[in-house]
Amino acid sequence: MFTKASARPENAWMADAGLKFSGHESFTIRYGWLPKLYEALAECPDVFSSDERAILAFGLGRNMVKSIRFWGDALGLTEQRGRGVALTTLAGSLLDPVRGRDPYLEDTGSLWRLHWLLTTRARLGAWATFFMDMRDTVIPRARLVSMVVGRAEASGSRISQGTASAHVDILVRTYDAGRAAGVTVLEDALGCPLQELELVREESVMGTPTLRLSRGPKPTLDVPAFAFALHDFWSGAAPGSRSISLRSLMLSRRSPGMVFALDEASLHERLGAVCATASGLELQDDGAGGVDLVATRNCAIGRLEELAW
Repeated sequence: MFTKASARPENAWMADAGLKFSGHESFTIRYGWLPKLYEALAECPDVFSSDERAILAFGLGRNMVKSIRFWGDALGLTEQRGRGVALTTLAGSLLDPVRGRDPYLEDTGSLWRLHWLLTTRARLGAWATFFMDMRDTVIPRARLVSMVVGRAEASGSRISQGTASAHVDILVRTYDAGRAAGVTVLEDALGCPLQELELVREESVMGTPTLRLSRGPKPTLDVPAFAFALHDFWSGAAPGSRSISLRSLMLSRRSPGMVFALDEASLHERLGAVCATASGLELQDDGAGGVDLVATRNCAIGRLEELAW
């Protein structure tokens, strides 16, 4: 049985071993794919037991079916269990038609959760490089490709410039709605749902393809989605601690500030909104010119998880 209390994804604060730079078959997540994935596995747990069965169930080509399988695992919605594929508790809490928070992903807050999971949990090399390693908001595309190659080498992998370029292309197509312009195939033109977050834009700067990260306020990042990320980060970065610094929440790798591309003012505002909603959490001066988020009650951190759903 799925329970919301146990729906937090696996701890993501381990070393960046095993970064992935391929496997998506050059397809981004498409509208309708994740609800379809949940429905197919709920009805037939053996749907991925053969390519033919999966192709028939999804009504898609072989490579698209492989891509759906990849993104399900990347988001923590599916997992290998024995010789088969199983839905996770997180999948049920989000996508179950009866118990799920948002079965058809109609709420932008759900998309922010998916972005959080892709960046902190999926170990995708381009995501780790762009959202967690990069401090600038503007970067030439070729420079990012080179950084991804370097990131692979640092994690013990060797990839070609072509593989890195294709992986960066998936990142761009995941978030930049402008890439759908001029596409003639209807399903491609619909794009990826994460484009609604308006996080990344590709533009030409003096003729150079350049990526721009939109850092600042995120009006569609609601309190439950932010609480989801805050609880996950706090539990992983400072387990057992009753306080965590604003600096850590802003600048640490995998922090809400980095992953959601918030500036300090917008992070402070989101934390204030959480404190106003979840009793037992307060923003307090640390006595050295900084600010801490403090749990003033034993149950306060657990309250964050309840607020997340």
